[in-house]
Formats: sequence, structure tokens, C-alpha cells
Amino acid sequence: MNNDDRKLLVETLAEMRELKGEMREFKLSVIHRIEKLEKKEAEQIKEKLSIVSVLISGMALAVSIIVHFFKHGGK
Repeated sequence: MNNDDRKLLVETLAEMRELKGEMREFKLSVIHRIEKLEKKEAEQIKEKLSIVSVLISGMALAVSIIVHFFKHGGK
């Protein structure tokens, strides 16, 4: 192996290391984005469940008031 071959091999290995580092950085970035999206989705689901719970409670209260009204003849 002559000097040119060694130089080419060293340069290729250096580029491969650099690429490996960039790929690792990209992977961590993608994982971070996915975790962020999953967290946001979970928050949206919780918000929707809260709204549904409030609506159900409101309907139950309305039914209770109506039943009470008819039970006591509107007095």
C-alpha cells in the first residue's frame, strides 16, 4: 500500500466517521420530534376527554333539574 492509498483510506475513514456523527445527530433529532408529537397528541386526547366529561356532567345536571321540576310540579 503506497502513500496515496493510505491517504485515501484515512480520508475515507474520516468522512465515514463524520457521516456516522451526522446520522446519530439526525436520529436524535427525529426521536426528539416524535416524542414531542406524541406528547402533544396525548395532551389533545386529554383535552377532548375533559370536554366530553364536562358535556356529560352538564347533561346530567340538566336531566336532574328537569326531573326535579316535573317531580315537584313546577312549584
